[in-house]
Amino acid sequence: MSDDILALVHLEARLLDSWRLDEWLALFHPTGTYWLPIDEDSDPKVTSSIAHEDFQGLAIRVEQLMRQRRISQEPRTETIHFISNIDVRQDDEAAAVVHYNLLITELRSGDWRQRGLGQTRLYPGRCRLTLLREAGAWLITEKQLLLLGRRQPVEGLSYLL
Repeated sequence: MSDDILALVHLEARLLDSWRLDEWLALFHPTGTYWLPIDEDSDPKVTSSIAHEDFQGLAIRVEQLMRQRRISQEPRTETIHFISNIDVRQDDEAAAVVHYNLLITELRSGDWRQRGLGQTRLYPGRCRLTLLREAGAWLITEKQLLLLGRRQPVEGLSYLL
């Protein structure tokens, strides 16, 4: 397993957990996409997804979460990402695919205006990162997060990156 790819997987989780979303966005290739499918074998351009965003959409989301007042993020969500069962497939020096299991633990204290105050929520899933090596660094060209509960009602995923 490539140490630099493993380091990227752990760095991404650490950046998300520490709310360093601008740095997280910099891990994506300018053509990168972020996809939370309902059906993993579907085409996100044709069928519904929980989320499907290109780089520009991710940049807008990061801007909103980091610098715009959002009642859904006051106080802001706190997360811990647990990663296991990492499998790296690297066909050449410039491309790789990483599969791993992910458990996102989320807590948002909230106040009387918000639902789910003080409730810890768990979001287990399987993640696939498609990577491209450019100028000596690995960049994410696609992040697919297949949530275990993707067919169940899901609340307030504005932070779930």
